Amino acid sequence: MLYSPVQVVIDPGHGGSDVGAQYNGRYEKDDNLEIALLVCENLRDMGIEACLTRDDDKFVELKDRCALANRRNAELFVSLHRNSAEGANGVEIWVSSDSPEADTALAENILTALDAVGISENRGVKSGYARGEGNYYVNSQTDMPSCLVELGFINSETDNALFDENMQAYAEAIAKAIEETLLICKNVFYNRT
Repeated sequence: MLYSPVQVVIDPGHGGSDVGAQYNGRYEKDDNLEIALLVCENLRDMGIEACLTRDDDKFVELKDRCALANRRNAELFVSLHRNSAEGANGVEIWVSSDSPEADTALAENILTALDAVGISENRGVKSGYARGEGNYYVNSQTDMPSCLVELGFINSETDNALFDENMQAYAEAIAKAIEETLLICKNVFYNRT
C-alpha cells in the first residue's frame, strides 16, 4: 500500500487499555488525544499536512506509531504526553540523547511557545530517557526530527488547571512552533527552499 507523505505526525501518547498516568479519575490518554486533535486541526488550518497516530481511544503499539511516521515520510514527529511525579509540576520536552540539531530546535520552539502562553514551570529540553539510559522509543525509532512533550503533571492541580484553561492556546502554540521549525528545517538543516 502506498502512503502519501505528510509534513507532521502528531502522536497522542497511550490509548485504549494503556491509560498512561492517572489522577483522581483523569487519564493521560484522554488529555493526550484531546490536545493532539486540536494541534492537528490547527496545523491543517495553517495549510500544513498533518496526521495522527490515533484519532480515537484505541491502543497503538509504539513500533506502529513510528512505522506510520516513517512510511509517510514525515518531516517532523511530535509525541504528546502528560507527566506524573509527586510534588512536581511544569513542562519538559525530551529529544534523543545524541541531540540532533533539528530535534533540539523543534523541542525548544515548542517549549518557548508554551512558556509564552503560561506554564507553571519551564523544566527545559532534556535528552535521553527519564527512567535510565537510552532514549524514548518514539525518539529513537523515527527517521525524522522528533520530540516527546510532557505537557504538565497530571497529578498537579496547578498543571491540570492550566492545561484545561489553556488547551486551545497550547494547541495553537504547538502548531505555530511546528510551523516555525518546518521553515527552519527546510532552510537550514535540509538546505531546501
